[in-house]
Amino acid sequence: MKAANDRRPEAPASRRPRRPDRRRALRALGALTTLALVVVWTAVASGASDGRADPATGAQAQQTSAEVDPMPEPVDAQRASSQERSACAYADDAAPFGTTDQWPYTVLDTRFRLASDYAPDDLVELAVALADVAPGAAPAGMKLRAVVLADLRALLSAAAAAGLELAIQSAYRSFAYQESTFAYWVKEESYDQALRSSARAGHSEHQLGTAMDLRSLTGPEAWDLDDWATTPEGAWAAENAWRYGFVMSYPPGEEGVTCYMYEPWHYRYVGRAVAADVHASGLTLREYLLNRWTSDAR
Repeated sequence: MKAANDRRPEAPASRRPRRPDRRRALRALGALTTLALVVVWTAVASGASDGRADPATGAQAQQTSAEVDPMPEPVDAQRASSQERSACAYADDAAPFGTTDQWPYTVLDTRFRLASDYAPDDLVELAVALADVAPGAAPAGMKLRAVVLADLRALLSAAAAAGLELAIQSAYRSFAYQESTFAYWVKEESYDQALRSSARAGHSEHQLGTAMDLRSLTGPEAWDLDDWATTPEGAWAAENAWRYGFVMSYPPGEEGVTCYMYEPWHYRYVGRAVAADVHASGLTLREYLLNRWTSDAR
């Protein structure tokens, strides 16, 4: 998610400014997205009464709620149901798979959150751990879980072999830190806009200790560009990060599904096997994890 400086969330240097015309464009895009979701939801609701197919999934609609089959479609065969895809409800329900040993599968979004005392016990200083493969890629004090390190080192080394230098702008954040970060963006942009681009405390993937915000080592911060994924470093990450176990959590054109606006710099580590499965499925990470949760719960 959108980051402030990891030690001082309200530091001016950490701001993610937007030009006024870009702000209006983002708000217009949000309005169009909402309108599109309303149209799709109306079509689904009307189709439920006569057994027509769900236009978002192609699945046959059920006649009554009592007839709804709780068995989910396989992750590699169908996108999540339209209800799961569009239900970006705001709540504070306990996250499915919400313990530190279930980190690849933890579901975090606008509804599900981690406990305020969720804190991995294997956090490692990145400046030290990466010094031999990517010196300067992370500032002092920045941390991620030890489980991420081998593949993070491989990711940075592969980028370097391609002539590209990646850096890490933000990594682990505690519940309290995210609370301050969200409050900062509310003050800067309004509550409604902050909800689109910054997670409330407990809802941030950064609290897992397995998510990070990338940037190019030199040049502007990723969010000061129209689309970091169009830079050599951002394009390489978008194409290759999954090979090293990292998934872009908030891809373009999926705000109605992921519940957050497009963030080409935000990657979550889920391990190579899960990342390859997500990539092959064509699903967003949220859809994939929701499907896994409903499948495991049956």
